[in-house]
Amino acid sequence: MNTIDARHMDPFKEMTRVALSLLNLDARGFKESYRSTAHAKLIYDSESCRISLIWGGWDSSVGNSIHIRYGRLSAPNEKVTTIWNNEECRCWHDFDYALHFLDGQTPAEAVNLNHSHPITNPFYESNLRQKFSSQPEWLAQMHATIWRHYGERFFELFDLRHPDLWEKYRQFLKEVYDIKGRSPRIKPPLDKVC
Repeated sequence: MNTIDARHMDPFKEMTRVALSLLNLDARGFKESYRSTAHAKLIYDSESCRISLIWGGWDSSVGNSIHIRYGRLSAPNEKVTTIWNNEECRCWHDFDYALHFLDGQTPAEAVNLNHSHPITNPFYESNLRQKFSSQPEWLAQMHATIWRHYGERFFELFDLRHPDLWEKYRQFLKEVYDIKGRSPRIKPPLDKVC
């Protein structure tokens, strides 16, 4: 595909291709539950959690890009925060600290590792990154690799039916940010999750 064609790609067609062909969400029990043309976003739900694909648009250094976030089934479609237990909290999540938590790292070890992880590190090496024709394909393969490694354990972390596990993860994040520090400009704080 030439650059001019890529700039004018239909975001929903590309995100659907990523969701169904690269991530195989339908085979994992996820069904499309929400589509926002205003924010170029697709959300897929399973019995355990939600996955949001968000169109990042065109960037001259990487071409078209997407973002993938995870939410519990209570996460709203259009907002990244909600009120939970009378507090504003973040309800759409990246995977970085979740992987450290699932690996049994201590909060101090997680802070030291930050966004570095043995599963995702190779994806940032240029020889592997160059094997993918686009950022969405690269990102989808990274997430699929995480899912293969952790299996259902990864999705269970976000599952409302596992409140004890989620509470342990919330405590883990609180301790991570107790060590790492919190920016007063970021509201709600990054460890306020629901």
